Amino acid sequence: MATLLCIHGSGHTADSFKPQTDALPSCRALVLPGHPHGEALSSVAAYTEWLEVVCKLPESTRPVIAGNSLGGAIAMAYALSRPERVGGLILIGTGARLKVSAAILTMLVQEWPQCIDTLVDYSLAPQADAALRGRIKSWHEAVGQESTRRDYEACDKFDIMEEVAHIRVPTLIIVGGDDRMTPPKYARFLAARIPNAQLEVVEAAGHMPHAERPETVNRLINGFVGQIEAA
Repeated sequence: MATLLCIHGSGHTADSFKPQTDALPSCRALVLPGHPHGEALSSVAAYTEWLEVVCKLPESTRPVIAGNSLGGAIAMAYALSRPERVGGLILIGTGARLKVSAAILTMLVQEWPQCIDTLVDYSLAPQADAALRGRIKSWHEAVGQESTRRDYEACDKFDIMEEVAHIRVPTLIIVGGDDRMTPPKYARFLAARIPNAQLEVVEAAGHMPHAERPETVNRLINGFVGQIEAA
């Protein structure tokens, strides 16, 4: 199987992709700076440069890069700047623009404990189990207020609405049918503009279908990577 690199979302840790690293061969979950160790970066562009350095990929290696939310933004930016280094993209609960509500940005500064609960609630479909809610809360607590704030501010500044059509690598777009952070219309926009992109809507899932419905998402990932390897 091709190398699969997974990039987590805002305020999360690499544990977000544990259902994938446990089940899929050659899958590696990256840890963004400050999540929880080190200092978080302040823009998608900075994270893209970090990705180039940390991966240290041989020129012959073209991984499939999967990203959730902020991670998807980083993956798209990397594919736009270094298309020759990317074998494919898997975009999970993300968008070409990731505007954050003013209320959330304020809560991130002024009401951190309450903000964690709000972020967890908005990340998941209503039927998500308590164990997953607890895991996500623990990620935010471990990552902390400052890194999470920087993540959401980086998302708020991210906008490749005009550039996204220039992505030229095979792309699978996955969105939860109940995603309230990056609703399915965000995924449809990406699918309409990225040439030959595939769109999959995972029902009964919110912003984190890879954690909420891992068996479904793993099946989609396996099928997509298989297509790339067979091409």
